[in-house]
Amino acid sequence: MTKIQKLEKKLIRFEETSKNSLASIFEAEVHEIARATAALVRFQLKIRPRLRLIVKALPVLAMLFLASSTAVAYLKPREAQVKINGQPILVAEDKPLPVVDTSPAIVQTIGVLRSPFEYRMPINGPISQGYRFYHRGLDITSPMGTPIKPVGPGIVKFTGFMADGHGNVVIVDHGDGLETLYAHMGKIYVGVGNAIDTNDSLGTVGLTGRTTGPHVHFEVIDRGVLVNPDNLIQ
Repeated sequence: MTKIQKLEKKLIRFEETSKNSLASIFEAEVHEIARATAALVRFQLKIRPRLRLIVKALPVLAMLFLASSTAVAYLKPREAQVKINGQPILVAEDKPLPVVDTSPAIVQTIGVLRSPFEYRMPINGPISQGYRFYHRGLDITSPMGTPIKPVGPGIVKFTGFMADGHGNVVIVDHGDGLETLYAHMGKIYVGVGNAIDTNDSLGTVGLTGRTTGPHVHFEVIDRGVLVNPDNLIQ
């Protein structure tokens, strides 16, 4: 073996020895740092009670977190199976609420209503007094005893004497809130509840109530409001 080869072997052994020495030194340093760190932590825990309490609580908190995560993972696919007092409890999904149209909607339809009246007077005769704000009806003159006929079919709602000046009165209900009134009658031929049409006689022209001569005072009532008969029967 030449001197050069011997020198190379020595260098290799020295290099290996150096590496092992450095590794041993590094391991010793790491162990020393770990021991010093552990001693520092123990010292800090000894002089700080709150820190000691926090360290003791950390394992408990970690266990609670793991338990809650496991429970959520178990219950999530079984939401529809969870029941309270026999009623299934469903968890609402986080979805945007639907937009609700709050604008008013028109639900009423407009139709055509046929008038129950036959566009003729209850008696033939001239009108002595028309519709006014102080006289809400028509006065139609005719001889005593002239038959009075309704202007449309309906049901007799009232018959009798009215002391407010109308005298003997018949009121006929024609439906849909329409009524007609016939006043100052001499005789009354119908009773309450009778179904009548335009061929029936309600009674006769008379002089009952406040009147200066034989005539029929005729009124049209639309849902409780007196309206002008001219707009409905002529």
